[in-house]
Amino acid sequence: MKKSVAFLLFLSLLTGGCSFFDPVSKAQHLTNKGKYDDAIKILNKEIEKKPESVPLKSVLAQTYSDYGLALCQDPNKSPKVKYTKAKEQFAMALALNPYLTDAKDMYEMIEKIQESFEKNSID
Repeated sequence: MKKSVAFLLFLSLLTGGCSFFDPVSKAQHLTNKGKYDDAIKILNKEIEKKPESVPLKSVLAQTYSDYGLALCQDPNKSPKVKYTKAKEQFAMALALNPYLTDAKDMYEMIEKIQESFEKNSID
């Protein structure tokens, strides 16, 4: 009987996938797979439940920042498109955690790039 219960538990873990992870772990797992939008949705739902949670806000801020960095490095998007979207992600990160120096540096760098585009009439 114990073996049957253990086997059923093992089987349910296998078929359940990430459903047994806590939401933050699941979001971090999705971030590692490059599924930033999905991770951000999960973290925002958790923050709705716990709006004062500093750890949740920190993880969400880092996720926004990671997403911004991934967008900057995307060779399949034009510079104007990827930098605009990345800048939005860095702004979201900084709104949650103004001490993220990487996000601040990237935001400022993108502003300079966008100014250069405007000066040189680059579409």
